[in-house]
Amino acid sequence: MTLSMRSKRQSVRRHRQRGAFAIMAVLMLLIVVASALRFLLAAGESNSAGTLSQQQSTRAFLAADSGIEAALARLRKSGPMSCSISQFPGGSAYAATAAAQLTDIPVADSCNGLKLARGCRVQMQATVGGSSRSVGMDVAYCSPTNAGVTGFGGYTTSISQTITPYQNNSVVVSNLAFRRKLDSGGPNASATTCQQTGIYSGSCRQGWSIESSSGLNSVGGRGVIASTTTVGDYAVVQRLEADRNYVAVGAIFEGNGVSYLGAYADQNSASNKGTTGTSNIVMGQVQDGRTLGTSATGTAGWCKGADTLVFGFSAKSAMADDTLTSVTFGASNTPLVLLERYSSALLDMYSEVWYVHKPITSGGIDSLFATGVPTDFHITKSGTTTDQWAAGFACLNNVDPATPRGLVSFMQPYNWWEPF
Repeated sequence: MTLSMRSKRQSVRRHRQRGAFAIMAVLMLLIVVASALRFLLAAGESNSAGTLSQQQSTRAFLAADSGIEAALARLRKSGPMSCSISQFPGGSAYAATAAAQLTDIPVADSCNGLKLARGCRVQMQATVGGSSRSVGMDVAYCSPTNAGVTGFGGYTTSISQTITPYQNNSVVVSNLAFRRKLDSGGPNASATTCQQTGIYSGSCRQGWSIESSSGLNSVGGRGVIASTTTVGDYAVVQRLEADRNYVAVGAIFEGNGVSYLGAYADQNSASNKGTTGTSNIVMGQVQDGRTLGTSATGTAGWCKGADTLVFGFSAKSAMADDTLTSVTFGASNTPLVLLERYSSALLDMYSEVWYVHKPITSGGIDSLFATGVPTDFHITKSGTTTDQWAAGFACLNNVDPATPRGLVSFMQPYNWWEPF
């Protein structure tokens, strides 16, 4: 083999090696590019899945929040008795998972003077795709009891109060305090008629009436009982014999067919109205409601078979901030609960409604009366005088203990959260 032929073979071999290296380089490049593309596609798929999950989570949260808004609207329309899962119909993407009544929601003074309110805790859950979110809310049942917050007053012969029951067959007890503009002069005045107006059916009647006088006692008090048959907005109009300063409050009682049984007040007795006093604690008396007096149906016993006792109080203000601080009834001094009050320094009066509920299974209101003698009640006042007051009682049965409220009441959301 010549040198020339050997050189040619070596040259061909070198070209073949370089070609193999080139092919391997191309293959390696393709592998690298393919790996990079695969990584990019995987990252893109991951980002897309993450974005979809985030979108679904946000949509689920908004849907659950919409359920909470629907529940709040339901509570505002139907009241605290609608605090039940069955009362909160689900939407297309949400459903109620919990609903429970509460008795101790911390609230602002404008909601309840006690700064603790009853209410409803409701929780909604929504699912969109693979994401589920829940939202909870506490809705307080506000019935302000601070002086000057509830009720209303003025100077006229015609007084109108608005009633908005949450249930059919409810009963409203209104307490009207009235007096002359001055402490002397002018004829006696008493309440005359009451009329329930509006497109909804109902009735009103006088529970008690203590007329105002030209001297002492210058404060008159009147209790009106309004019965409603359907849910709606009612107006109850009361009339006086002459123009008088007045302040008015009221309370509504609901349940499975609440009934008004009867009322008691003695126009001629110092046990149901006062003309003098220097103590901030006063005792009054009533007849045995089980056997004495006349019920609303004409039978004996003005309070026989009741589960709820309502107390209406009217008084002249000795000081601008005068109010009652407590009311007790019977030998065991059973405490009553304040539902609504209105105090006006300008009109020089205040009016309040209190109540106590005792189930029939626990003896009912019958068990609070003394036998054979009048039954005592005690009022405690914030000031040091009890001059000029008038009071009356009404008895009801079939009251749901979760429902009593002042006429000025509303549902207010207080706590909102997302459970984890």
